[in-house]
Amino acid sequence: MLWLIAVLIGSACYAFANVIDNYFSNKIFRDIPSLVFYASLFNILFIPLFFFKEIPSLPTIVELPYLIILGITGVAYLFPYYKALQHDDTSVVVSLFSLGKIFVPLLAFFLVNERLSVFQYLGFIIIIISSALLTWNGSKKIRFNMSFYYMLVVAFLIAIEGVIYKHLFTSISWATGLVWSLVFTFIFSLFLFLVPQHRRNIISQLHHFKNNFHYFLIEELATFGGTAFKTLAISTASITLVEGVISFIPFFVLIYALLFSTLLPNLFKEKITARDLIKKGLLFILMIIGVVLSVQ
Repeated sequence: MLWLIAVLIGSACYAFANVIDNYFSNKIFRDIPSLVFYASLFNILFIPLFFFKEIPSLPTIVELPYLIILGITGVAYLFPYYKALQHDDTSVVVSLFSLGKIFVPLLAFFLVNERLSVFQYLGFIIIIISSALLTWNGSKKIRFNMSFYYMLVVAFLIAIEGVIYKHLFTSISWATGLVWSLVFTFIFSLFLFLVPQHRRNIISQLHHFKNNFHYFLIEELATFGGTAFKTLAISTASITLVEGVISFIPFFVLIYALLFSTLLPNLFKEKITARDLIKKGLLFILMIIGVVLSVQ
């Protein structure tokens, strides 16, 4: 049962990080490029922690293009992710990360001719339908919230990251891969400074970064904790079980919403009426079933 405790703690950590991301994108940094820049800058500050594990090695010429792509995707996915948080509830946006379960096997199918099972196809269909219903605006015409389309882009970019990481980790260490991907992510975020309007906004938002430095620290620690506990769970249980339970992250977001609705009502937006909770709960469970099927 150690793996189950670990993955539940990891899910709670990830959920808390998502709550803070919502706070940043809706309350502090309405300008997304500025938030992307400062988030990338803060990640760089965490690089020295990796040196306690090992000294990252220099990438080879063969590995360099993959790390550059990771740097690009590391910046690119943040834009639609933060935009999605501005358009929908945190729990809904977080649940849409499950769309990534569709792209990874499909990319594997096209790149390495990996065959998919009937259960995987069924899982994909369940995930797509559940995601669509979560973001449906309730009108007679089928019209979904923009968060669905934003997170579709996010899921695709993260799937590309996953495939590249899987390839890189066959030749380089975990620390080397992560450190250099963070370095290239920050390098590409610096290109925002070349655009005069973004540069002005980034400079004008500097005081927000300073005043909320502690929140950036908490968000990064929560993300790190989520990754650490998830990795621990994977080391002792099957990936199918871990991926299924980690999909409970949206439920933790709802728990935080219920707690903060009275303690910190202005922290983040989340619809928590009885009707909304029932709808979200049922669709989240459906998505978990889809995730379990898709990772078989």
